[in-house]
Amino acid sequence: MEDLVRGKLQKNAHFGFVIPDDREDHGGDYFIHADNINGAEDGNIVDCRPLKNYKGKKPEAKIINVISGKAAQKAASAKQNNVVKKIVEGIYSGWDGNFGFIDVEGQDKGFFVYGNKRNGARDGDNVRAEIIEFKGKDEAIVIEILGGSEEILIGEYRDNVKFGFVLPNDNSGDIFIAGSRKNGAIDWDEVEVKIIKRNGKNPEGVIERIL
Repeated sequence: MEDLVRGKLQKNAHFGFVIPDDREDHGGDYFIHADNINGAEDGNIVDCRPLKNYKGKKPEAKIINVISGKAAQKAASAKQNNVVKKIVEGIYSGWDGNFGFIDVEGQDKGFFVYGNKRNGARDGDNVRAEIIEFKGKDEAIVIEILGGSEEILIGEYRDNVKFGFVLPNDNSGDIFIAGSRKNGAIDWDEVEVKIIKRNGKNPEGVIERIL
């Protein structure tokens, strides 16, 4: 896993850039996709993780920690209420995208995961998660996706002119499709989609075939 890079975020409505503290050592700035901003605001000091796979000319990264600003204050407040008990690795099992469980080897009962805390995990993914105590009960927050069980899925395509989404038949969560990756699909087509990135709020994919 690559080390985190600390720098200052410059953000507009749809994307941003992190300017590293040691910019010369990194060869410039990192592009931050909207899905990878993680609640940070313009001017915040952040830690980001460089992404190995990206499509543009400029290196991309995902913001992991917000060091200054409102998002950092919110995270600090959350930590006061949610005490991390341990870190686990297991298999995520999704239930209609609204909640799921992480099954850990040697443990009879899985850890509950709220839908907004699965952080892009899909049914069958191998994940690393924080176990917190919230109101007397153990809950899990996915912090890293270690690997996926399947990269090709079947679902229905929904078009939004410049981009779209595939709704998988397994109800495991929408897959974002950039306009250049539609490959002729139109609204309501049943398609085969290949997952190409799992780091944002929604996994990103490319339409492989219209069924």
